[in-house]
Amino acid sequence: MKKVIIIGAGLAGSYLATQLPQNYDITIITKASAQDSNSMLAQGGIAASLDPGDNPASHEADTLAAGQHRNKVAAVDQLVHEGPKLIQTLIKQGMPFDHQANGALDFGLEGAHSHHRILHAKGDRTGLALTTFVQSQIEHVHWQENTTAVELLVKNGTCYGVRVRHDPTGTFKTLTADAVVLATGGLGNLFPLTTNDATITGDGIAIAARAGAKMADMAFMQFHPTLLSLHGKCFGLISEAVRGAGAILVDENNTPIMAAVPKKDLAPRDVVARHLTWWRAAGHQTFLDISAIPDFPKRFPGITANLDRHHVPFRTTNRIPIQPGAHFMMGGVQADLAAQTSIKRLFAIGEVACNGVHGANRLASNSLLDCLVSAEEATKVIAALEPAVTPALPQDPTTIVPPKLPSLADLRQAAWHNLGVERTKAQLHDFHTWLAQFNYRDLVPTQLSPKDFTIANLCLCAELIDTAALKEPKSIGAHYIKEVAHESTAS
Repeated sequence: MKKVIIIGAGLAGSYLATQLPQNYDITIITKASAQDSNSMLAQGGIAASLDPGDNPASHEADTLAAGQHRNKVAAVDQLVHEGPKLIQTLIKQGMPFDHQANGALDFGLEGAHSHHRILHAKGDRTGLALTTFVQSQIEHVHWQENTTAVELLVKNGTCYGVRVRHDPTGTFKTLTADAVVLATGGLGNLFPLTTNDATITGDGIAIAARAGAKMADMAFMQFHPTLLSLHGKCFGLISEAVRGAGAILVDENNTPIMAAVPKKDLAPRDVVARHLTWWRAAGHQTFLDISAIPDFPKRFPGITANLDRHHVPFRTTNRIPIQPGAHFMMGGVQADLAAQTSIKRLFAIGEVACNGVHGANRLASNSLLDCLVSAEEATKVIAALEPAVTPALPQDPTTIVPPKLPSLADLRQAAWHNLGVERTKAQLHDFHTWLAQFNYRDLVPTQLSPKDFTIANLCLCAELIDTAALKEPKSIGAHYIKEVAHESTAS
């Protein structure tokens, strides 16, 4: 019986589990519960050219333009052609996407899309609805919740298992498999302002990097323009679909911030995030003006509930206070079109992976689609694998290495300052020097507390971003160097 370990319970990992044969021995490892993932928080929707007036070529052109043509064309081609087929299958299986009154699918518009092609479910709760639906189809899978993958077991360039920690008890276990799949999401909690679930701390990227896996495009961290901002803190995402429905960005004087920018409020996310950053640096407050959206609470029930939870008086002001925050890592563990990494039998799907589909700036609502497509492609290769021969298991190191690490708060502030929406070469060099005083690369994962393991992982992720950014001499997409780029060239 073929054994597969999936690390991560979001849409990518869950969908993969549904596509593998039922006679496989499948284990899903997740740090918290099956309900804790970025996929469950995804508001905007899932992009696909299913409308009769749309086509994959248009979707591909929009994806390449948003990604500054840093994308791998073959990966984008695979996404836009295979994605609609998978969505149609889900619809036939009963996935309840939103429909218009006449029964037709209701397609929304988001930034940098040239066509209404965004499918939603339960309004602004698409990720929750889609991931829950997919998980309801999972059968014959061993769930290991509240369990953290701390180390990949690799020998002679082949992955044959993973060391995990059962967090409630602190006990470690070695699991072996014919294939290990990383589906752990990104690294949003490296930054103090983020849309990401609390469990998203770069674990998949970090354990793969320690095992010697190749990384790609780590310079490209996407900052979403519109996080709910109150008293200098962020409390969740305000979906780009709100701007797609007619909201505009304004300052405290109701001055339209994006009025002079091509595509205005629906410009690519990197452009909007930079303009908001510049506006705020000039001393302004920033808001979403929602006065042009009728029945806002009905159209956006999830956002409305969050606004009410934080006592935002949007019904009387028609304004939502917002600012940019960390959202999505375009880079990650390098993977081919079948999700195979540089380490044999180790696969990466979803945000933890970089197959080149997103380029320098992810097009809105392509992430859930990529979860489906990359998972589907991985199943084909996993099915063709010969059974693995497990080598002798390594002994745990006996020498104790005491951690020398920054506090999580200090790391996050340093990352925000040096790796954020705008960067300078001097900041990148200074940050590299600052990180060098810590020993996160020398630590033994099984010797670390959960807190120190998280900090060590985020330090390693920060180093990967910083090193990649230093190798990108010019601004492109989400990587913006202030010394060599100007507002007139931003795109």
